[in-house]
Amino acid sequence: MRKVFLCLISILLLFSVVPSNLFAADSSSSSSSSNYDDIKFPQWAKDLRRTEIITFGSLPFVTLWTTVGYSLYQYGEFRNPLDKSTDSFTENDQWNIIKISALTCIGLGLTDLAINLITRAHKESKLRKLREMQPFTITPAKDLTPPKMKEGESDKEAEERIKQEKEMDSKTKNEFFLEGVESAIF
Repeated sequence: MRKVFLCLISILLLFSVVPSNLFAADSSSSSSSSNYDDIKFPQWAKDLRRTEIITFGSLPFVTLWTTVGYSLYQYGEFRNPLDKSTDSFTENDQWNIIKISALTCIGLGLTDLAINLITRAHKESKLRKLREMQPFTITPAKDLTPPKMKEGESDKEAEERIKQEKEMDSKTKNEFFLEGVESAIF
């Protein structure tokens, strides 16, 4: 009787799964399909969803380790929570384990949320500072041209002239800096 019942259930499951796979629409051929990532959710919704996943996803593991820790703390020995032959925990113990596990999971979710918010704020402040800085251009090395030499100038004379120009450049930068400091102070 039991074998007949199992055969009927397996046939029923087979016929419930196979037709849905045979007649399922091919997602690659449909032009109106959209991925979950294509939908623009607000950042707070993404953060809330991540917190929810971490909170509820950690619940089984946290509950297992809370049970082990609770039994070691309360009774000084390991009591197997999966053993149905003995009464390992009282109802009050079970409620305490559930409360501790739930609070720990909520703490893990909120800690992850806080870390993500702080990291995002730090990255945004760095980006804001970079945007406020004066714009600069990056010139690839292949596009650089060597300094032009004047007619009749030797290599040593060109190098000396370039050094003098650089020194003048740095002096004017220093003067602008000092003028800026003076105007900031006075």
